Amino acid sequence: MVLVKKKDDSFRFCFDYRKLNEVSKKDSYPLPRIYDALDRLKGAQFFFSMDCDSAYYQFEVEECDKEKTAFIIPDRLFQFQVLPFGLCNAPATFQRLIDSVLGRYKWTIALVY
Repeated sequence: MVLVKKKDDSFRFCFDYRKLNEVSKKDSYPLPRIYDALDRLKGAQFFFSMDCDSAYYQFEVEECDKEKTAFIIPDRLFQFQVLPFGLCNAPATFQRLIDSVLGRYKWTIALVY
């Protein structure tokens, strides 16, 4: 874990999940191409936007997988309870949720990560 200072002087926690991502079974759920999503907006009359800033935090990590997200500081061990950013399957997991919730309305959904 590394703390990185952001432009607004707050800090961001950064984790290196490269080793975990190397051994993770990849989720092949398709992510939309932004150009295809924008093309489908042609002629649309209604638009809405969603704030997905903390979207990954809506997914609880399975109890058996929490240890895989663990990180250590000098005197403690912590494990994520919710899906952290940086895992290779996080975008596909989130897209699957969006498709299952909003997909039935046949709306064009364009998410910018």
